[in-house]
Amino acid sequence: MWKYWKNAIVIIFCLMINHAAQAQTPGYAQQYNDGAVVLANGTKLRGVIMLYPSRGVVEVKTVSDSVYIFQAQVVNCVAVEEHKERIRADKLVSALRIFRPYYVMSKNPAGPMWAFFEQISDGPVALLRYQRFMPYAAMNASYTPSVDNFFLALGVNNVVPLRYPRKDVLSFFKRQAPQIQQYAKENNLRYTNARELSFIVNYANLLAAQRP
Repeated sequence: MWKYWKNAIVIIFCLMINHAAQAQTPGYAQQYNDGAVVLANGTKLRGVIMLYPSRGVVEVKTVSDSVYIFQAQVVNCVAVEEHKERIRADKLVSALRIFRPYYVMSKNPAGPMWAFFEQISDGPVALLRYQRFMPYAAMNASYTPSVDNFFLALGVNNVVPLRYPRKDVLSFFKRQAPQIQQYAKENNLRYTNARELSFIVNYANLLAAQRP
């Protein structure tokens, strides 16, 4: 089973990076005017954040105009405050967004690589999101449309892709699947919506913890 997931990670992540390379300009970054980088040693730096998710790199420009660049493996998390008007436009869960580094499989000659994923929910099994941003539809467009890719994570070295969110979540939490399906149905929750999927995964974690 885990061999299958590892192979799936390689395929999904490579497709994701290739697609992003075609759709985005070289050096693509997500910029946030208000955020903080928390390093593994506890150091925190606030300022303007430039996040390069697929490259596993984050840059922070402080109020003194000093610029610091960090590789994902020395970062604990990146926390950014999003403009309220973007919450609905970009399908965000909340104004505060947390990005964490994860070690993922890759066919890159350099071997496995680090990348940043947005943490949608916490728990023994965390729900992650990787957004693929598409080109602007018009020159005066206010926002860049994005496509959500969801993952489950068990620690920083075990990232499981949800290619088919409903099917894969139920397969992952096989013992709790009947209860999860009932919960999602009763609460009209969608497996393709980040906020609603987070409720489903949180519930699945709760059920798993209650298992004797």
